[in-house]
Amino acid sequence: MSKIHLSHNKETLSWLFMSNVVKSCAQWGILVILIKFFTTEDVGYFTLAMALAAPVFMLTDMQLKSVLIVEPFGENDNFRTYQLIRFITTSLATIGLILYCVFFRDVNIIILIIIIYKAVESSIDILYGYLQKCDKMVLMSKLDIFKTFAALALCFIFAVCTKKIALCLSALVVVSLIFYVINNYFINREATFKFNPSIKEIIGIVKKSLPLGISVFFSSYIVNYPRIAIEGMYGPSFLAYFGAYSYLAIGVFQVYIPLQIFLRQRLSIAYQNNDKKDFINKIKKTIILLILYGIFTFSALYLFGDFVIQFIYDENYLEYSSVLLLLIIAQTIVSVWNIISIAVLSFNIYTKQAFISIGVLAAVILFTNPLIRSFGIYGGGYVSIMAAVLSLICYSSIFYKKIKTWK
Repeated sequence: MSKIHLSHNKETLSWLFMSNVVKSCAQWGILVILIKFFTTEDVGYFTLAMALAAPVFMLTDMQLKSVLIVEPFGENDNFRTYQLIRFITTSLATIGLILYCVFFRDVNIIILIIIIYKAVESSIDILYGYLQKCDKMVLMSKLDIFKTFAALALCFIFAVCTKKIALCLSALVVVSLIFYVINNYFINREATFKFNPSIKEIIGIVKKSLPLGISVFFSSYIVNYPRIAIEGMYGPSFLAYFGAYSYLAIGVFQVYIPLQIFLRQRLSIAYQNNDKKDFINKIKKTIILLILYGIFTFSALYLFGDFVIQFIYDENYLEYSSVLLLLIIAQTIVSVWNIISIAVLSFNIYTKQAFISIGVLAAVILFTNPLIRSFGIYGGGYVSIMAAVLSLICYSSIFYKKIKTWK
């Protein structure tokens, strides 16, 4: 069997890195805009909206992009079938979340806008998957950079000119819709696919993807459950603090996402080529790099964290600044188990992830409320570390067993 190769590694990785650095800075920027121009209650509702919407869209996304990327090109390009499935599931998620807010929560315009925004982003996600599959990651990165700058700029303009958070967040939706059209244009120009879906094909894709969707749904709920619990116990204003620290910790680790995207393809190729040595070396080098990055980030924030928080947000957010260090520890562990989970996915293991997530979520639900009651906002940090450690242990066990049997 001939080996599979991909070219332009350095150029691709450079653009992916730039795209994610810009994107993470813009995410910080949007949060900073909300903090600077609006109330802590508004910031809290924004964080709550993300916490409610993210797990549901993770479920309905079903990791279709990952499945699309690792599926080899057949005689027919079936991308439109994947896009049809994404449209149906995204529509169901949007309608379901809106109905939930109408009947079970006070209707809040911030939450409704974020639901629509997440729906559009979900639709763009599958387009990026096709570009990545076609080895058009440089184009994907360029489009993402332009989209990110446009969203940040428009959000800032609306915040300054109108002082209305609804219009400010609506700008994100408008930019995403425009770039959805632009991405479709580039895909239609490059691709030769035909739209001829069959029920059998759709069911086959859903059967393969749904376990992954369930897994990431639970994984996302693991991250967001402490936020929902904090809002339920102390209200949206208190959640604003935890949300600010969480997004800062997550944003700091966005720089490793290019490695994650890059590694997903390369590990899949190494496994198809039966190159065990290359497969393991890539995993080892990436994990060592992430641990060193985590140690450096923790040390820098331990020394200069208060300055960073005051500079990015304002002095009101210094009160619980030590929570940020707990979240950095959690994110370092999360980045490591994410890499190992990519390796597990490269082995074409699609079902065990859901059981891991269910087990970890059960532990999170069990311990979150007692820890938050006992330690306040710091309890959210302790829960995050606990969840990360449990996930790391489970994925490492699967990875080790598979490597032992690989000949």
